[in-house]
Amino acid sequence: MSELGIAIDMMALADLGQPTKIALEIHRQLRTQFGSVPRRIPLDGIAKAIGIIGIQIYEGVSFDGTLMIGPNGGAIGIRAGMRSGRHNFTLGHEIGHFLIPTHRIRQKFICEPVDMRRMRSTNFDQRPEQERIEIEANEFAAALLVAAPEYREERKKLGKTCDVSHVRALAETFDVSQEVMAKIYVNQSHEKIAIVTSHNGAVKRVITPQQGFPYLGLKKDAPLPKNALKHSFAKTSAINSISDLVETATDAWLERRGNITALYEQVFLQEEGWAMTLLIVEERDEDEETDDRNWNRRSSRYSSFR
Repeated sequence: MSELGIAIDMMALADLGQPTKIALEIHRQLRTQFGSVPRRIPLDGIAKAIGIIGIQIYEGVSFDGTLMIGPNGGAIGIRAGMRSGRHNFTLGHEIGHFLIPTHRIRQKFICEPVDMRRMRSTNFDQRPEQERIEIEANEFAAALLVAAPEYREERKKLGKTCDVSHVRALAETFDVSQEVMAKIYVNQSHEKIAIVTSHNGAVKRVITPQQGFPYLGLKKDAPLPKNALKHSFAKTSAINSISDLVETATDAWLERRGNITALYEQVFLQEEGWAMTLLIVEERDEDEETDDRNWNRRSSRYSSFR
């Protein structure tokens, strides 16, 4: 796709207030023009089409991204040295500030690394305006970078069952960070899964679906559970190794068992002490009898891993 040929109807975007709706409208316009949304979103072309007159890379700055809005358009600055996926997310974030109507009351945005990690929570309306603005820009960027129909098509190619290796493969396909893709992978999964990112054995990010996954009780920078598979697997495996998906005791990770009948764990060892752990739970259906003798665990799709 030639980025020079991209046209964005700004009037169609002006009537939309929600960040994800704006991103979806851009996808719709791209499909109308080119037949599909490219796996790697042409961010530079979109930026030019909406009125961004320049994108500059800055060395030696503390911010990840910045946006200046003037009477003739906008200018974006991006910190040098970021990996491609993070660079793209930052650029999408700044484009979001430019397009979300409620953000246009400001003419200058300086977005720090902490802003790029902000997420919506139940107390969103009570959070400071600056935080809400950054959260909305993050939601726009994530929605813009990975179009849902194209994601489902690529995910289908990888098979029905979940595998931690899918996150990196899909991240490379869409040119986004593994963290962005992990959130999408978890929330789009038909299984009840979670992904825990750790560094040198300490928890850094816990990604669970919006609802339905059991409480893990993990806090940032706390040690991984002592019985986590990562500990033993790292002793015998090289970087970029991926473990088998194995069943583990529910109390190795879960605060409360509840209706959980089985817990599975898989680890991906990555560079510089990083690791990604995939957790999959199976639950007893509500209409099943409470007697353990009636739990038909042999029907599990993961029974071959036991």
